[in-house]
Amino acid sequence: MEKLPVFVYGTLKPEGKLYHHIAHTVREIVPASIRGQLYDTPFGYPLLLHPGDEGYPHISGFLLIAIDEFYEEMVRTIDVIEGEAGFEKGVGEVLMESGQVVQAIIYFFREPPRYAHPYPGTCWP
Repeated sequence: MEKLPVFVYGTLKPEGKLYHHIAHTVREIVPASIRGQLYDTPFGYPLLLHPGDEGYPHISGFLLIAIDEFYEEMVRTIDVIEGEAGFEKGVGEVLMESGQVVQAIIYFFREPPRYAHPYPGTCWP
């Protein structure tokens, strides 16, 4: 199994409120972005829609690269966190600051739930 980095853009970012659940598994944090649209929720976390679709702005985030022996733990933990919130898991192209495009695991929604509203920016606080 290829150990793809995980793209995070909300509460799992290094300064995010849920990062502490995976901090011990992360070897490297790389600034990156993906095209898409952020939605705000009343639950304190964003949703990503239209990941990778042209015509949408670049959403700021980070690629999390795991310590080799903790890769499965990192992905499993993120799967639980994102799965409980209803996110779909996929693989998409992410743009690194260097201009290099890499494949990464992304978590997203196909359609906005009724409780979500478009977020005006491209970087979640």
